Amino acid sequence: MILSFSRRFAFIAIPKTAGHALRAALRPLLASNDWEQCTLFDKRYFPVQPLAAIGHGHLSFLDVQPFLLPGQWDGLTSFAVVRSPFDRFLSYARFAWRGGDAMDRDPLGTMKAALTDPLRSGHILLRPQHEFVCDEQGHIRTSLLLRHEILATEMTRLSAALGAPLAPLKAVNVSPETRGAVLDAELADLIRTRYARDFAHFGYDPDVAP
Repeated sequence: MILSFSRRFAFIAIPKTAGHALRAALRPLLASNDWEQCTLFDKRYFPVQPLAAIGHGHLSFLDVQPFLLPGQWDGLTSFAVVRSPFDRFLSYARFAWRGGDAMDRDPLGTMKAALTDPLRSGHILLRPQHEFVCDEQGHIRTSLLLRHEILATEMTRLSAALGAPLAPLKAVNVSPETRGAVLDAELADLIRTRYARDFAHFGYDPDVAP
């Protein structure tokens, strides 16, 4: 997440939605008193101990809202990138098992276990997207939702909302192509069930699986 008090914006970095590319584009806008939390390539933490202790940069609206002044969030241009739950899960699979042989030995079994094994399905990278941007009543609390599928075009809209030019996005942390990262009917149904609210909130068609 990035909280820019100088530019008055908040970026919620939902996992596997080009977050690192967005961070790189946004960092030139930041002042010394702005906050960023990330841990994969750079180690940056919010100056708020309970938030820093979470230990990753995928903070949600509900995580940070208690530490802001009343009404402060609503005064920010807040945004996140959302992605088709099918494509996002396959990106997770390519990333999570890169460098190993699980996706060669048993790709479908490996991916299905990620959604059915309680010890694995709670991983932050598998968390439903709506949980990052919604309040306790399920209402979306961001000013903008950008679509991963057309993100290069969406950057024009974001630049206008922030009132500042943004550099073109560069590929960062792109998941490698993996031959076994494909769906069968059972895995598609598991994704539909797990991410039903994401499909509904963000207007993705659960019947259109890749």
